[in-house]
Amino acid sequence: MKETELLILGAGPAGLAAAIEAVKAGSKVTLVDENPFPGGQIYRQFDRGFKVSDAKVLGRDFGRGQKLLAEFERVRDRVDYFSMSTVWGIFPNNEVTLLLQEQSQRIRFQKLIVAAGAYDRPVPFPGWTLPGVFTAGGAQRLVKTQRVLPGEKILLAGSGPLQLALANQIVDAGGNVEAIAEAGTIENWFRLIHASRGQWQLIADALKYIWGIRRAGIPMLRGHIIVEARGEQQVEEAVIAEVDENWRPKPGRQRTLIVDTVCVGYGFTPSTGITRLAKCEHQYDPLQGGWLPVRGKNMETSNPDIYAAGDCTGIAGSMAAIDEGRIAGIAASCSLEKISPTEADRRAEPSRQRLASRKPLLQVLNEISMPRPGLFELATDDTIVCRCEEIRLREISEVLLQGAVSMNEVKRLTRMGMGNCQGRMCAPALQEIIALQKKMPPADLGSLTPRPPLCPVPLQVLQES
Repeated sequence: MKETELLILGAGPAGLAAAIEAVKAGSKVTLVDENPFPGGQIYRQFDRGFKVSDAKVLGRDFGRGQKLLAEFERVRDRVDYFSMSTVWGIFPNNEVTLLLQEQSQRIRFQKLIVAAGAYDRPVPFPGWTLPGVFTAGGAQRLVKTQRVLPGEKILLAGSGPLQLALANQIVDAGGNVEAIAEAGTIENWFRLIHASRGQWQLIADALKYIWGIRRAGIPMLRGHIIVEARGEQQVEEAVIAEVDENWRPKPGRQRTLIVDTVCVGYGFTPSTGITRLAKCEHQYDPLQGGWLPVRGKNMETSNPDIYAAGDCTGIAGSMAAIDEGRIAGIAASCSLEKISPTEADRRAEPSRQRLASRKPLLQVLNEISMPRPGLFELATDDTIVCRCEEIRLREISEVLLQGAVSMNEVKRLTRMGMGNCQGRMCAPALQEIIALQKKMPPADLGSLTPRPPLCPVPLQVLQES
């Protein structure tokens, strides 16, 4: 068994920033990530064989990522880095198990920073399982790192800034975006402008994306959602509709678009499997993406040995993730007695100030993009909600009529959430569906209980563990 002072799970913006600060403070760091290269989704590096000839084409995010990666490279020789490694369990005595080259590896830590990121929020609607329906994050990965277009005639449907970024990336790669169906609407421009003061980098990014969309002639349909994807063997057309303030389609306000690809991006869900398996306290926050680990000012959870940073604690973007990671790395090192509390506060203060300055804008953007009830009323009785176990809405409704209330009751009665993804793809939608049918607040329904392994692993690995 390997032992380490500080174990960091995730080499995205938060994990890299945490590792950098912890090494600077003198901590012995082990960094684990499932990807071949550091950077995470937002700063994902190109596979070998690709070369960047014009960095400006890739936008400011690429430049920010290169700056953080260069900072990490300067301390990398002092980090025990495990790439292509999947964490599948956390156990008593501060032990984490991971899958490394088809073998099980145990690591015992003194302090742990979870920087597991987030994933696209799944939304079941008629036709969402057809070939040609992508998550926005999946489509972005194709375009950014493989320079492969997801289709020829593309509809973007969702809410939030990723819609704008993805549209520009598709156009820059030579693709054709037929339309953007943006669910969110801006009701109070004054409040948005006021909250944006001082956030010049974010404003510049937004203006660049908006200009790129207008220059390409892409229709931007605010207050619209996708209600159905149609086709025999793949997507052939998509139905979108204008919606009210609760994102419920208005009668007679539907239109059909001839497309072969739909990219769906209604926000993100924090990846909390590890913190929930570690029994850290969580609370429900719809604005930030759902169930989140409760943290203090130093990113510490209810478990004194575990910290959490980045989008796994609430969706706030890459720049916030970097600052949270820096604070967590500094705080964990202070707890390991590498630096004094006074020195830790001095080092963390710039990051705390930046996080505080972005908070008003983040609040407004989250309110605009927060999924509304109508989005989770799109599924019909025949719509598959749990893709792994092929559980349809009809089966969920039946057990709810029979008296099931909580997420785990539905899981036991239907096998919902017991497939390979362990509820990642169905749990967020299931919670909203139960809340709507039972007329209960989502926070009262609990969450699916995680069990190791958190992801599929060979039986041999379980035997070795």
